[in-house]
Amino acid sequence: MRTLKLAITSAAALLVASCASGPDYASMGRLGWMVGCWESADGANRETWSPPSAGVMFGAATTTENGELAFFEQTRIMLNSQPATYVASPNGARAVTFVENPEAPALEGVPQIAFDNAQNEYPQRIAYSSPGRDRLAATVSQLDGSRPTQYSWTRCAS
Repeated sequence: MRTLKLAITSAAALLVASCASGPDYASMGRLGWMVGCWESADGANRETWSPPSAGVMFGAATTTENGELAFFEQTRIMLNSQPATYVASPNGARAVTFVENPEAPALEGVPQIAFDNAQNEYPQRIAYSSPGRDRLAATVSQLDGSRPTQYSWTRCAS
């Protein structure tokens, strides 16, 4: 358990440090708009994405309730595979892989990406979009769009 806490703390520190440098997001490839630290309006949900390195972006998400960690997830997006893959390990569980779906429903003019895994019980689709430079949104759902859970973040202040 101590090793897991150390790994989570180290990953979070690395991601937060990468957010503080004020990178040029446009120079970070097609998913540069996801890079950085993102926080929900109530501060309960936080998600961070590293700049791509050797074709991989690393992510971490946390949810807190009453000041306690209620959920965490470690993720990575493998951009060097085509189509790209999204690998998620919620609460330290076995990793689940989703594959980029360029045919997923999209909003014109909005940066976005969707990943699908029809074999996963829930969710089967994870879709990210950027409805504005300092905004990130995600929807997790079934492939047909049912059972949606939506997340909305703005860039972290610190």
